[in-house]
Amino acid sequence: MIRHVVEVHKTSELVQHGLFWSAKPRRIGKKAMTKLIVILALLLSACAAIGIKEETQSYGGKFTGEHSALARCVMTQLQSDSRWLIRELGYDVRSYADLQATEIYAYPFNSLPGVYARNSPLNPDGVFSYGPPVTRIYAFKPNKPNAEADSDAKPAYSFLLTIKRTDNATVVATISGKKYESNIAWEKLKVCSSP
Repeated sequence: MIRHVVEVHKTSELVQHGLFWSAKPRRIGKKAMTKLIVILALLLSACAAIGIKEETQSYGGKFTGEHSALARCVMTQLQSDSRWLIRELGYDVRSYADLQATEIYAYPFNSLPGVYARNSPLNPDGVFSYGPPVTRIYAFKPNKPNAEADSDAKPAYSFLLTIKRTDNATVVATISGKKYESNIAWEKLKVCSSP
């Protein structure tokens, strides 16, 4: 009997000092619960505000070569690139014969115009072609903004590379878009332009 009383006394001391887990749950007051909710809400909103800002860039330069040949070479180089971020891009190639210019739009597959579940490369059951993208030819209309060409151009592209003829031997190229993908495409253009 005395031993039992001593054990109960020791247990109650341990509970008082927080050294022993009690089977009784502690109740949190309304003020403490309100403070806890406010702190959690502030933490969640602070974490939601922290995001990765994608850097974009634009630049241009003069290169030697013919615009459509350079565009084909850049497309071949990009499609053979082994980096996963480049492999996950689909391309929309547009040629303007009257302007002697070619545009290459690079889109993530989920944003590529004309890609649906039935022909998406991300769908293992999809039916799609493995060849280079088909170049679509547009006519420039000087009195109107090019409504025909721009009607299906989405703003979610990773980069836009424009190659325009300046004379018989040179072209001017401009690129704008996400920094990483644009740098890779620009390097591919430099490789294609070098003799």
